[in-house]
Amino acid sequence: MKSLSVYLAALLIAVFAQNALAETPVLPVVEIMGKEYYVYTSRKNDNLYAIAHDYGWDHNKLLKLNPNAVSPLKKGIKIYYPVKDTEAVQAPTGSLSEQDSEPVIHVVKRGETVYGIANMYSIPVDRIYLLNPESRDGIKAGSRLILKEKEISIDEDANPRYYTVKRGDTLYQLARKFSTSVASILKLNPGVSELNFKAGEVIRLPEKGQGVRITTQKVEEERLDSFDSYKVDKKDTWETIAQKTGVDKEDLIEANKEMGDKPKKKAVITVPRTETVEVDRTVVEEDPRELSPDGVGEIYDDVHKLGSIDSLGTVKVAILMSAPSNRMDLEYVRGFLTGVDRLKHKDFKIKVDIIDGTGTSSDILSRLSDLDPDIMFLTNDRNIPDFIDEYAEISQTPVVNTFDVRNESYLKNPYIVQLLTPSNYFNDEIAANLAAQYKDATLIFVGPADNNDALAQALSDIWPKNKIRKVSVGGLANASFTDFNNYLLYGYPQGKDAVEELLSNVISAKEKYPLASLTLLGRPNWIVYEESLKNKFHEADLLIPSRFYYDESTPQSKSFVNYYQSLFDRQPARSYPLYAGMGYDTSLFFIPAMKKAEGDINLLGESEKGVQSEFLLRRPTNWSGFINPVVYLVRFSPGNTVDKIQLK
Repeated sequence: MKSLSVYLAALLIAVFAQNALAETPVLPVVEIMGKEYYVYTSRKNDNLYAIAHDYGWDHNKLLKLNPNAVSPLKKGIKIYYPVKDTEAVQAPTGSLSEQDSEPVIHVVKRGETVYGIANMYSIPVDRIYLLNPESRDGIKAGSRLILKEKEISIDEDANPRYYTVKRGDTLYQLARKFSTSVASILKLNPGVSELNFKAGEVIRLPEKGQGVRITTQKVEEERLDSFDSYKVDKKDTWETIAQKTGVDKEDLIEANKEMGDKPKKKAVITVPRTETVEVDRTVVEEDPRELSPDGVGEIYDDVHKLGSIDSLGTVKVAILMSAPSNRMDLEYVRGFLTGVDRLKHKDFKIKVDIIDGTGTSSDILSRLSDLDPDIMFLTNDRNIPDFIDEYAEISQTPVVNTFDVRNESYLKNPYIVQLLTPSNYFNDEIAANLAAQYKDATLIFVGPADNNDALAQALSDIWPKNKIRKVSVGGLANASFTDFNNYLLYGYPQGKDAVEELLSNVISAKEKYPLASLTLLGRPNWIVYEESLKNKFHEADLLIPSRFYYDESTPQSKSFVNYYQSLFDRQPARSYPLYAGMGYDTSLFFIPAMKKAEGDINLLGESEKGVQSEFLLRRPTNWSGFINPVVYLVRFSPGNTVDKIQLK
C-alpha cells in the first residue's frame, strides 16, 4: 500500500505540473534596441526564482537582466527576458529556400535534343522525361521543357543550380540573393555580361558563399545590460526622466511604447541600462564595382582575363596538328599561313606556333605554356584530347575544333568552339528551311530506307504525314506526277553508281512531266561526286545540304589560289571540305576578330564571305562553348551555275 500511495502522489504531482504548465499565460513581446523580450508584469509577492521556474527561464540570466527586481516583488513591476533564449532551434527541413524553389524552364532551340539538353544541364535524361512526358516522342524548337519543379528537395536538386532571370533582376541583386558574388556568377556563366543579361535567360548559380569574402573586425557597440524601474513624478516629461536617469529619450520611449507621447503620473516605467562593449563582428567585404555597370564591366574583364593581347598588338596563335604528315593537317596549315600572309600589312602582329600533336601531353602543354596563346586551332577530325579540353577550360583559351563534327565537348566546356555545325543542328536547320520553302510539296523518299539517315528522319518528323511517299530508284522511272504540283525528292543512295542511276531517273521524270515541279535533294556526302557527276547534277537541278562549299570560280577563291601558289608553288589539294580553304577562312576571321575584340571571344561577331565557309558563333547556353550554326543548300542549276544558299 505504501508503494501505491507513493506512486499516486507522484502521478498527482506530474499531472498538476502539466496542468500548471498548460495554463502558463502567453506573455507579450516587445522589441528594445533591436532585440525581442518577453515582458512579465509582477503580482504582489512574486519572486524571480518562481517566475524563472514557471517559464523555463535561466534564473541567473533573469536576475542579471533585472538586478533591481528584489524579491518579494511589488505588484506591477515589469520583468524582461530575451525571446531568443527560449525559442526552439529549427532544424533544416530539407526543403528548398524560396529563391531556390522556382522552376527552371529551358526553351528548346532548333537542333537540340533531350540528350544534349540533359548533358548541358548535368541532369539525367530520365528527369526530363519524368517532368515532360511528351518529350519521349521528340522535342521541337520553341517548346518549353521543365528541368526543375518547385517541389524538388535539396537532396534531389544536386549542384549545379540554375535560375531563370526575371525582369528587373541585376547581377548585383542575384549575387546578394544567392549569397555569392558577381564575379562568381560571371565565371560560371562565361556567356553572360552586363550587356546581354536579360529576362528569360537561364544561368548557373554558384554554391552559396562562393566568391564571398568574410572578415572579422572589432567594433564598439552599445548593448543592453539590464532593466531598471522609475516611478514617474508629477512634472516629469520624457526629457526630464532622460536627464535624471542618464538614458536617451528615444530608448525610454521605445521601452515604454504603451505610454504614448507623455509618461503617465505615478506610473512605473522601464529604464533600459546600456554598456559599451568591444565585439568581434563578421563583415562581408563587398566589391564596390558590383554597384555600377562600368564596375561590372571591369569584373567581367578580370574574370575573362582580358587584355592578354599585348600593347604591341601581337595576336598569339597555336595550331595543334594531329599528324604533321597527314595531308589534311598540312593543307590546313598551309591555308592558314596563306591567310596570315594576307594579314601581314595590318596594324598588329601575329605569332603562330605550330605544334606536333603526336608528342607527349607534357611536351605539348609546355609549348603552350611558353606561348600562352590567345586562341588555339585543332586539326583532329575526331576526339579532342582530354588534356587539351582541360587546358582550354583552366587557361580560358578558346580552342577551335576545326574538323571533328562528332565531338560534344562544347556542351560543357565554355572555351570550345565547334566550327562544323553539329549534326542535330545541321539536320533540323535544313529540314525546317525546306519545310518552309516547299510547304505545299509532296515529300518522296527514293531508294532503300537508311535508318541511320538523321536528315531523312528530321524531314519525316517535320513533314505532314499525308504528304509523304516512298518509291524505289527503279520505280521512279514509272512514277506519275501531277502537272503544276510540287514534289521534293530525297535520295537515300550513297554509292556513286546508285546516285548516278537516281540522277538519270530524275532527269527522265523531269522531261516526262515538264509541268510538274520536281526538286531533288541529295545527301550531304554526294558533294564528293561533284567532279565526276557534275553534268547530271546540273541537269537534275540538284540541291545538296552542306556545312561548306568551295566554288573555285569566285573572285575570293581565285585570289586565295594565287596567294597559296605564290607561297607554296602548288595549288591547294582537292578535298571535301577543302582543307586549305578551311585554314584560310579561319585565319582571316579569327585573328582580326580577336584583335578587334581585345581577346573577348564573346564579341567575335560574324565573318565576312569566305572562300568556303562563313562563321557566326553562338553559345547554346550561357555556360556552354560555341557552335557555328551556318549551313548551306548548294544548288546545281540547269544553267550550269552553282548557288551556295546560306540558311543561317
